[in-house]
Amino acid sequence: MIHKTKNLVLFLTVYIFSASTLIGQLPKTDVYLATIKNLGTKPQMTTLSYLSGFNKDGYNNQAKLFAYDKIYLTSAIDTHKISDIYKINLNDNELTQVTATEQISEFSPTPSPIKNHFSVVRIEADGSTQTLWLYPEDQSNKGYRVLKKLGNVGYHCWINNDSVALFLTGTPHTLAVAQLSTGKTEVIANDIGRCMKYDGSGNLYFVQKIQSDVWVLKSYQMVDKTINTICQMPPNREDFELLPNGSFITGDGSTIKSFNPEKDSFWVVAFDLSDQNIMNINRVNIIRDRLVFVNNK
Repeated sequence: MIHKTKNLVLFLTVYIFSASTLIGQLPKTDVYLATIKNLGTKPQMTTLSYLSGFNKDGYNNQAKLFAYDKIYLTSAIDTHKISDIYKINLNDNELTQVTATEQISEFSPTPSPIKNHFSVVRIEADGSTQTLWLYPEDQSNKGYRVLKKLGNVGYHCWINNDSVALFLTGTPHTLAVAQLSTGKTEVIANDIGRCMKYDGSGNLYFVQKIQSDVWVLKSYQMVDKTINTICQMPPNREDFELLPNGSFITGDGSTIKSFNPEKDSFWVVAFDLSDQNIMNINRVNIIRDRLVFVNNK
């Protein structure tokens, strides 16, 4: 069941002027919002806000900017319990609980090309089936399941209103592209990471784990169905974000690093947040000059 409650979000802002699941306990994680200058050239962080004060000892993850002033995230107030989706309005610092489905955990809230809907991955009441759902943004109904034959959806990335890229759990984990209208699923690659990004121009980006210590950022060209290697990721890093200028960023320990395929031969440190006691940055997401990320405690 979807319902709605409202509270004020606790924001702690620092001004800076220098550059699973249901079976076990969920990890304690925090969500932060940074404001960045010159992200595509010489990045400088100007503000850093702590967003998850409403759940400071709980699980807060997979935060995404749905719009410049709106963030959706996954939280479990008690890390032993089921997770739900929350929304933060950055204009008035208002927190809204979006889902409260009994015995169901929702993860990975994602903007959807399906009008007035967003998507989530659900872990169903049996604790193992993982399904892809669409929920209405206005919370007017309980939503509906898509790709009903798939019960092993780990993560997803929309291509258009009929196609979605999927991380399918298994041995090995696989990257697939599925059509909602037909249910047809095409496997693209094996041994992939959880992060996928689509550039809107036919290129799907993902990380492939070639060896236990070699993880490589790649692109899949959807028209000619070719895969190209871009660069090696920093050790044990599978999350990344694609910037409008064709560059990439990733979290690596206390640092945010960038990589420009046109000029860089290795990842470059953009800024370091160790002085803020942020030591394990993941799940980076950007709109314009706003960067939201997760810090694993």
